[in-house]
Amino acid sequence: MKSSKIIQHIGSFVLLVILASGCLEYTFTTRVLPDGSIERTIVVKGDSAEIFKGSIPVPVDSTWKISGEYEEIAGGDSNSKKQYVYKASKVFRNSAELNKELNPVSEGKNQIMREVKVEKKFRWFNTFYTYAETYKQTFPFHHKPVDEFLDDRELEIVLADDKELYYSRESDALMVIKDTLVRPALSAKDSTRMKELEEVIEKKFYRWVSANVYAEYFDVLKAALDKSGIMKPEETEKTREKLFAYFDTCFDAETLFEGFKGDSTLLFMASLFYHADTAVLHQANRDGFDAVDKKMEYILPFYGDTYLNLTIMPGVILSSNSTEINGNTASWDINNNSFYTKDYTLLLESKKINKGLSIVSGALVVFLLIGLAAGMMRRK
Repeated sequence: MKSSKIIQHIGSFVLLVILASGCLEYTFTTRVLPDGSIERTIVVKGDSAEIFKGSIPVPVDSTWKISGEYEEIAGGDSNSKKQYVYKASKVFRNSAELNKELNPVSEGKNQIMREVKVEKKFRWFNTFYTYAETYKQTFPFHHKPVDEFLDDRELEIVLADDKELYYSRESDALMVIKDTLVRPALSAKDSTRMKELEEVIEKKFYRWVSANVYAEYFDVLKAALDKSGIMKPEETEKTREKLFAYFDTCFDAETLFEGFKGDSTLLFMASLFYHADTAVLHQANRDGFDAVDKKMEYILPFYGDTYLNLTIMPGVILSSNSTEINGNTASWDINNNSFYTKDYTLLLESKKINKGLSIVSGALVVFLLIGLAAGMMRRK
């Protein structure tokens, strides 16, 4: 199971809960048909008790062709356990129809949200198809994009496994190495420098997390101060940066990632800052505080589950950001970190030759040439 920098910020108890929970293997196969319709097949492997409450909802209604069975876990011995395999498939007329069934629960319900877009463009001799599927950002606070705090290289580092990180003395920089078996040993001096660089990047990541949490909480708090008659919004706004600085003295990265017992910790510290009664503030904007409280429950990534996406296109693939292409099939083997900090979009474009129209067009050209040649001969 992936053990990224994010998960290292949480408490050991939470970590044990995550490790004890069942991991599910999701495989989504999307076949784009020549007429633009879409055949969607979902296969989920794992504990049968977990499949229907996993990170991605699975269909259960009769419009899907659904089956389920137990199979031996690959690579196991004669005493190995069996796992449940759930399979569902359905054909949709277009991507809009598919999207209506992708996300049966509303955002913020601890499930991954996705959106598919398939387009077909007729160009006489060829038909062009584009496929895009977006996994929505799972970090629940969206006030500030992560790109304002970390570049792509830094983001890759902060989300990487410890075993994938390496320090390059030549460039004085951290590197991500996929082949961890050939990673050279570091000297004590290099290890110290590596840790320093890691801490710099982790602090940037924490600034992004805290900036988003504080910004949304401040808006809720500002409304509560106004409704309770303690302070007008324009006066509260002047205290924004001071409150954030005060929060920073009260909380660290582990506090945010472990989550609060409700939002009582934030609210208590805010009450001290504004010299207000905690109960009065909460009552003044109960719905707002409850909404933030709910988001804090989902501040961690979805750990353990894996997501393999296979897309089969008509014709020949022209371009893609997939990890592998085999004929007219593109595949993306992605993990939960891929869409934790920002949306992650699978992109694919293909071209299909319109053989019938090409033959007809060729025949017309030949006919015209024959007619032209016959005309020239009569004139002679």
